[in-house]
Amino acid sequence: MELLVVLVIIGVVTGGALLSFGLLGQDRRLTEEADRLAALLELAADRAELEVRDYGLRLRSDGYEFMVWTPRARAWQPIVDDALRPRRWPAGIGAELDIDGRRVTMPKKADPGDPPQLGADARGEFTSFEIRLRRQGDPLTEHLAPSPQGGLARRQTGAAR
Repeated sequence: MELLVVLVIIGVVTGGALLSFGLLGQDRRLTEEADRLAALLELAADRAELEVRDYGLRLRSDGYEFMVWTPRARAWQPIVDDALRPRRWPAGIGAELDIDGRRVTMPKKADPGDPPQLGADARGEFTSFEIRLRRQGDPLTEHLAPSPQGGLARRQTGAAR
């Protein structure tokens, strides 16, 4: 009987540890994706300032891509650069976008002629936006928005684990 009780206790502790490890791993992926997007946005702003050209970000429901304004073509062009290449959201992670306080509906698929929804101008300053990243079914949310002091501000809301 004592052996059975010990086995049940070991099973419960092991199950709890595996469950919490899985949940923490998913939170880490959400934070890593927010870190990656923030770093890429800051890289685009730095390049915009150095090259004196506008850079943009086009968000879709399945991912995002960076674009650059080309004055000769008078059009937004996708960037051909490994650092700012198009990316897909990791499984289960999605984004919401507000521009000037208004929700933007993101297309499922990008049309090559669509302009970016937000960007950094030739001075390296961002347009007004807020991007929220979250995992489906989880209130934990990563927020990215321009900071009044310059650069990006990040914050996390939702239930702490």
